[in-house]
Amino acid sequence: MTKIVFCTIALMLSKMLVVGAVQAETVEHPNVLLILTDDQGWGDLASHGNSKISTPTLDALANQSARLDRFYVSPVCAPTRAALLTGRYPERTGVAGVTGRREVMRDEETTLSEMFQAAGYATGCFGKWHNGAQMPLHPNGQGFDEFFGFCGGHFNLYDDALLERNGTPVQTEGYITDVLTDAAIEFVNVHHDHPFFCYVPLNAPHGPFQVPQELFYQYNDGTIDEKTAAVYAMVQNIDTNVSRLLKCLSDHSLNEETIVVFLTDNGPNGKRFNGGMRGAKGSVHEGGCRVPCFIRWPGKIKPQTISQIAAHVDLLPTLAQWCDIPVTTEKPLDGRSLAKLIRDGSDAELDDRSILTYRPNQLQLQKFGKAAVRTNTHRLTIEKSKAALFDMTTDPGQTTDVASRHPELTKQLRSQIEEYVQEITPSITAVRPVPIEPMRSVFVPAVDAKLEGGVGFADEISWAHSWIDRWTSPQDRIHWPILVKEAGRYEIVVHYVCDSDSAAVVLTTGNQKVTTNLPRFAMKSVVRPDWDSKATPRRMLTFQQHSIGVVDLAAGSSTLTLHRNDQDGVMIELNGLTITRQPAE
Repeated sequence: MTKIVFCTIALMLSKMLVVGAVQAETVEHPNVLLILTDDQGWGDLASHGNSKISTPTLDALANQSARLDRFYVSPVCAPTRAALLTGRYPERTGVAGVTGRREVMRDEETTLSEMFQAAGYATGCFGKWHNGAQMPLHPNGQGFDEFFGFCGGHFNLYDDALLERNGTPVQTEGYITDVLTDAAIEFVNVHHDHPFFCYVPLNAPHGPFQVPQELFYQYNDGTIDEKTAAVYAMVQNIDTNVSRLLKCLSDHSLNEETIVVFLTDNGPNGKRFNGGMRGAKGSVHEGGCRVPCFIRWPGKIKPQTISQIAAHVDLLPTLAQWCDIPVTTEKPLDGRSLAKLIRDGSDAELDDRSILTYRPNQLQLQKFGKAAVRTNTHRLTIEKSKAALFDMTTDPGQTTDVASRHPELTKQLRSQIEEYVQEITPSITAVRPVPIEPMRSVFVPAVDAKLEGGVGFADEISWAHSWIDRWTSPQDRIHWPILVKEAGRYEIVVHYVCDSDSAAVVLTTGNQKVTTNLPRFAMKSVVRPDWDSKATPRRMLTFQQHSIGVVDLAAGSSTLTLHRNDQDGVMIELNGLTITRQPAE
């Protein structure tokens, strides 16, 4: 009897917390539809004053929502995603960049999806992950029952993309944003009578700038550049697909049972309209970090515009409170629940908060990069070791540095970010090996490698879907740190291009050495069909696969190294390795 009374009281208290966050009696376990777009800036909406773009669905959604008008994310893609999923600043999770394993979230982090999954929700992710491609870092290892999309930072082709569903390649037909939306709708159709968490991180309007021709020509009228025209067309397509998602909720009578959140992951990926704010993607200024955030819950959340600052780290504790799910992480959250703020339009407890932004030096993580601290009234930035302070109430365009007028505030805010950077730097500089799990074949991309000698990356960059080129010399070395979870025999397959019949390569790990001759596979790179490709051509390749052989891998940390076993010769281009556990004999 005592147990029953105790449980009843606990349940009542739990419901009181949720009811206190909204205006009326609430759904016990509401659904969540979380839509995240990629590189769509604050200014890429008609409702934000952009006269060039058409976004009727998103504009209507904004009017139906609590609009967090001072909402902040990280300057680039992967950190925002990690912060959103964990409620913690991204560098605490291991995410300090967008490639070279700096985008990978540690597996010991507890994600929002894991919390929803543990609470009995159906969980699905449809789109761009960008926080780790190998188990247990893959979405399926981070709390998602269903994953359909891709794990890298961007995708080379928007049409007929080769995606994956729960680790299995799937050849799709159609425009990628449409295809991903189809999958999300299918998920809602299946789970409409059960609480669900549906995460839709669309990769548009991130490059490559590809969009159906008829949409592109609506914007390519000569008044804006081709890249901007393509971006606006891609956003219009997003708008259409958000309309489809919302219609799906309506068709199942789920509007009042579903919290819809729409936001973007950083500022605009180019110089275009952004409300007069300083900076764009990659910047720690306002224009690089302030993005749209709309939260709709009909009958529960009052439509309004809220000017107090909020951030990506706040969504986890907010959604957990509304959905009455336990926050099970043992790690401290940086986010604050916005429930009272959204209920009342203001929250005095959030008046004095600061939101930290850090972008490490991408070449030397141990060196201080650039950073910012945003309060409700000011923004402090540090670039090239120089601090500047801006009064955001009187100078939203950040034209005048007022640090000399407010030395104490400048010192206080600067110490906040410097203490944070000092705290997280040892963690983000640690080696992040590729986990090798026996349950699935593991693709280890070229961009995760450490290079030695004259070998380099295509186009001099190591972004996602780049590859290794200039591999011509026996002195060149390609190293992948790996962490093998279970000892065994593993086949190593190389993905390559080589216009030679005599290219011998050697794989070494520990005291093992395997040599193979790569069969000739000649393939010239082609220019991607981007609308702005004339100005900024981007290349892509098709790669052949060839088995190097089978090696014994012990459990624990080791390194795979490739080098050539011939004289200087024809260049080999390398996209990565696939590692597959072999059945026990």
